[in-house]
Amino acid sequence: MSLRLLIALAVGLISACVPFAPGTPRLEAPSARVIVPLKAERPLVALVLGGGGARGFAHVGVIKALEAAGIEPDIVAGSSSGAIVAALYAGGYSGDALERLAVDLDQGALIDFSLFGQGWVRGEALQEWVNRALGNVPIEKLVKPFAVVATDAKSGRMVVFNRGDPGLAVRASSSVPDLFIPPVIDGIAYIDGGLTSPVPVRVAKAMGADFVIAVDLTRYARTHELAAADLQAADIVIRPQTVRTRLLDFTAKLQNIAAGEEAGRELAGRIAGAIGEAARRKARN
Repeated sequence: MSLRLLIALAVGLISACVPFAPGTPRLEAPSARVIVPLKAERPLVALVLGGGGARGFAHVGVIKALEAAGIEPDIVAGSSSGAIVAALYAGGYSGDALERLAVDLDQGALIDFSLFGQGWVRGEALQEWVNRALGNVPIEKLVKPFAVVATDAKSGRMVVFNRGDPGLAVRASSSVPDLFIPPVIDGIAYIDGGLTSPVPVRVAKAMGADFVIAVDLTRYARTHELAAADLQAADIVIRPQTVRTRLLDFTAKLQNIAAGEEAGRELAGRIAGAIGEAARRKARN
């Protein structure tokens, strides 16, 4: 019996126990509508969460630290694993609630192995888990304006989903090639958003953000080069010192949450001061 079959049998039984609930309303497929920038008299603050596999648990700690300092972003954007936390935060989860969710999260709830296809993981379990956590609310009705980046598998172009099914949008953004089977949305296959925008700061700017806090978990030279232009456009970049793990390894999630909280706490005062200065400048203008 192959290793792939053994894994599928062991983990598939777990993921099979979380079917789509009968009677649950079906959401419209994710779509990329024209981005209309928000406007306000005060500076609009965005939180942008980048990809990083299981190290993405660090985003939870960053959010906890920002909230403890009284910093509440108005706009949220995410890519790859950062899109998962970003969607939940945009849906109204506080940092503490996200931590409780993360602590209780079992890998089998998100990872549904496949015997066939262009990858090992189907991604349906991730999609359904996100939508259940959000109460099956579409992107445009989440508490905070939210956008998620994915990559058109054929053309290689970046796509920004800002309407429709958040679980499917997150699944598309998280679909690492050769690991996840690319989901097909309206006839187009999508793969990891980190391939075109690992930390989508410029997306948040297009959404109307005056001040962008970016969380960068990139570790590889090629990914960092892709993220460079976006990171230069950010007002503050937080770089948690995460524990390196395999892409789908949840064993260090508590350490990575703590790393995110420490990194966020170290910069929280500077961020609050910079936002205050941005507010004074906007008031003068």
